[in-house]
Amino acid sequence: MFQLYKQRDFSGYIIDTIAFFKSYWKNFFGNYIVITGGILVLLCVIYFFVFRDLFTALFSSVDDGIGYDISYYFSDNPVLFVSMLIMMIVLSILFSIFAVSYPVVYLGLIEETGREDFTSSEIFERIRRFLPRIIRFGLYSLVTFFPLIIVATLLASVLVLLVVGVFILILLIPVATVWITQTFYVYLLNEVSFTDAMRQGWKILFSKKFWHIIGSAVVIYFILSILQGMVTMIPYIFMMFSLFTTGNGELNADFGIYISILYIVSFVLSYILSNILTVNQGIVYYSMQEQRYHTQALSEIDLIGQNVE
Repeated sequence: MFQLYKQRDFSGYIIDTIAFFKSYWKNFFGNYIVITGGILVLLCVIYFFVFRDLFTALFSSVDDGIGYDISYYFSDNPVLFVSMLIMMIVLSILFSIFAVSYPVVYLGLIEETGREDFTSSEIFERIRRFLPRIIRFGLYSLVTFFPLIIVATLLASVLVLLVVGVFILILLIPVATVWITQTFYVYLLNEVSFTDAMRQGWKILFSKKFWHIIGSAVVIYFILSILQGMVTMIPYIFMMFSLFTTGNGELNADFGIYISILYIVSFVLSYILSNILTVNQGIVYYSMQEQRYHTQALSEIDLIGQNVE
């Protein structure tokens, strides 16, 4: 069984993230596809038709040597555009609720049951139970994290002429990601208020293992970026190569379709691979809980006491 409560350092966060998916990848991603697959397919279909028409119009205008005003695309199809936009927003919200909470709920089930496999209905029921807190977290984040990130970005931009400004800008994304994710874990898995969850998330981030936590998040992020880039950029390079070797310098009529498909593949991959980073932060969360409360150590002591009796 994968041990959640365990004190770790930089290498431990990364190694155990990999170890987790070695043990659980089939059940984890299988249930993820079952739970989110329907919404994801609908989103992909909408994205495909919207971007296919848009890219086709853009590339056709390039071939004709005519500048294309993107506003024409929307003004010529107002009803279709508004309908697609509403559907995209609704489906994106629904998908985000399941996609973001899925890894947190999955690790929570491992903590509670100690099992190595779960059914999609178990996970779905747990997400449904957490739904009010998930929605509240999203709303609270809009009025807390979002303004704070904007202010921090502006301050770092002002200080960019100094070394400290560049340093802050580099750290801003991983720091914000870790803080938000840790707050989400605390808020979803514990009966605490949002402000208390923010404070606990802040304490986890700026603990003695700050650089271990940030470093592991950055390494995982770069690994995922490389994987996503390999899948999406290689077909794109082949398409561009074929374009420039045709001899006529004209874009293929289906070029917009190819670009749309690549965009959708990149979109799907980004959501699927983001689970790895969220699980990594979950491992950080449980490690810090062990460091603070010694949950695993106390459990082992209780077990020894029971055996003695």
